[in-house]
Amino acid sequence: MDNEHSKTLLELKDVKTFFKVSGGILKAVNGVSLTIHEGETIGLVGESGCGKSTLGKTILRLIRPAGGQVLFDGKDIWEFNRAEKKAYTRQVQMIFQDPYACLDPLSVIGDTVAEGMDIHRMYADKQARGKEILRLLNDVGLNESHANRFPHEFSGGQRQRVGISRALSLKPRLIVCDEPISALDVSIQAQVVNLLKRLQREMGMAYLFITHDLSMVRQISDRIAVMYLGNIVEIADSEDIYLSNKHPYTQALLSAIPIADPTVEKNRERIVLSGDVPSPVNLPKGCAFAGRCPRACEQCRAEAPALREIEPGHQVACHLAE
Repeated sequence: MDNEHSKTLLELKDVKTFFKVSGGILKAVNGVSLTIHEGETIGLVGESGCGKSTLGKTILRLIRPAGGQVLFDGKDIWEFNRAEKKAYTRQVQMIFQDPYACLDPLSVIGDTVAEGMDIHRMYADKQARGKEILRLLNDVGLNESHANRFPHEFSGGQRQRVGISRALSLKPRLIVCDEPISALDVSIQAQVVNLLKRLQREMGMAYLFITHDLSMVRQISDRIAVMYLGNIVEIADSEDIYLSNKHPYTQALLSAIPIADPTVEKNRERIVLSGDVPSPVNLPKGCAFAGRCPRACEQCRAEAPALREIEPGHQVACHLAE
């Protein structure tokens, strides 16, 4: 995808999302800047607890940031009037991690898919509403008979398809996919990813694809952002992240991906990080990764590196990136 000629849909400017906890202030998202273009897929990867899901919820207006701006079509989402808020809830949707917990066990699938449409009063006519439900189910590989079934009658992959159809029901421009395949069997994961790619080609929406699965995110993302302890440490085109990564944390993550060839897998060098992840309540001075980084120098321990462009479209937060 040519981002230079596509419109910026969402822009994050130094977004900070903090929580008060018993030990002080937990800095879940600590100054993230990121852009998502129309029709683009951004993969957001990192260890559990690094702030990925919190960032997604901040974009959805579920959590108010402590600082920075979230701009949608150039306007701060926290300055929206009532009509703009309602429009935003239609244009930005979410696919959740657990395809069962996010479905009402007492509602049939047809009513679940239509929930958003009913809230926004999109179809006053019952026949038109019913046609749209069937169209949405067909789009995700389900059929008419599924509309009157309950969630417990479906497999995990089918439930996630229901979640996708519900997100699509409002014709969004951006979908936040929060670990949408991690609860599924490996054989089903590829099916769901291929479904998301096909729907994107047909409908043109953008995705923020949050995951810790580095092997799968490569298949769906145009660009990949690597997150560590509330900050983005590297962002580049998908292939660049895999072939010419610069940040030592990115390199360590990629070295953990299994390789199908047993000979290559046996002989390759794996990067094993020492030390523990610092507490987001008590962040160290300088680079948050310095205590685990095999290349850290005195500058790293004294001064936090800024996210900077070292090659066209390739940004890294590392003093030693070159």
